[in-house]
Amino acid sequence: MNIGFVGLGNMGSGMANNLLNYCNDSSNNLIVLDINIDAMSQFIDKGATSGENISKMCRQCDVLFTSLPSSKEVNQLAFGNEGILHNLKQGAIWFETSTNELSEWNRVKEIAPSHLTLVDAPVSGGAERAAAGTLTIFIGAEKTVLEKFEWLLKIFSSKVIHMGPSGSGYVTKLVQLHLNYLVAQGIGETLMMGAKANLDLETLHSVLMNSCSQSYVVENYIPKVLDGSYDDSFSLGLAEKDIKLIVELGHHLGISMPLGEKVYKTYQEAKSQYGDDSPHLSVVRLIEEVHNQKLRKKH
Repeated sequence: MNIGFVGLGNMGSGMANNLLNYCNDSSNNLIVLDINIDAMSQFIDKGATSGENISKMCRQCDVLFTSLPSSKEVNQLAFGNEGILHNLKQGAIWFETSTNELSEWNRVKEIAPSHLTLVDAPVSGGAERAAAGTLTIFIGAEKTVLEKFEWLLKIFSSKVIHMGPSGSGYVTKLVQLHLNYLVAQGIGETLMMGAKANLDLETLHSVLMNSCSQSYVVENYIPKVLDGSYDDSFSLGLAEKDIKLIVELGHHLGISMPLGEKVYKTYQEAKSQYGDDSPHLSVVRLIEEVHNQKLRKKH
């Protein structure tokens, strides 16, 4: 079986590396493609095959995975005579693992040939779990698809959850991200309250981890504020893009989104101040600068 993987960034590289390990231990082949030649070279040196370009790659693939920044990149690769839809092998399946817009994915599906199976399969867990092979995948497809390919998805995940028909995966990803960003927005205020009251912030973090406030965000994000790195595994620009999609989805569903809109405005301000490529937790720098106090652990 030829497995294709497009997008070897922070998330994609972890997923692809787990697939490569599987392929190297079996009779299967991993074909990779990325605009970053150095990222591709690292995989080719370990036994992967270069896709060279999207059309040539797709003509070889039985299964295709994409892990891309946004619907813009997905559409650029999907459409046209050189694109995925025109060239993907007869009977192949495409797992799209990005955080995408439902409306844009529907556009792709509308013109996809009937012999292809397209599955929205966004992932959750961050770069660390991508590398560890312990991601959670949200599947939007018929159950029969999951039954056939769950073994393959489990190579880079610990949980594969069928959420419903096409589009359900993307909606689930945005819904859980909504709560993620609400909590991420709150940790700055929480830590600043502790700092202004002269609490030890590492001890406070331990308290938060062992109370009703415990969460993935509290566990993983607070240490990356306290060490001053602000978590460079994910960019502020991509975070702002996610929140935009969340608010748009809420409005599409007829939901009032006052908290989402507030968080979106704050991330827009942070992106304007610090730039797209800054770490996503740079949003906390806004409250640090307002109060002229860094939120750091004691040395």
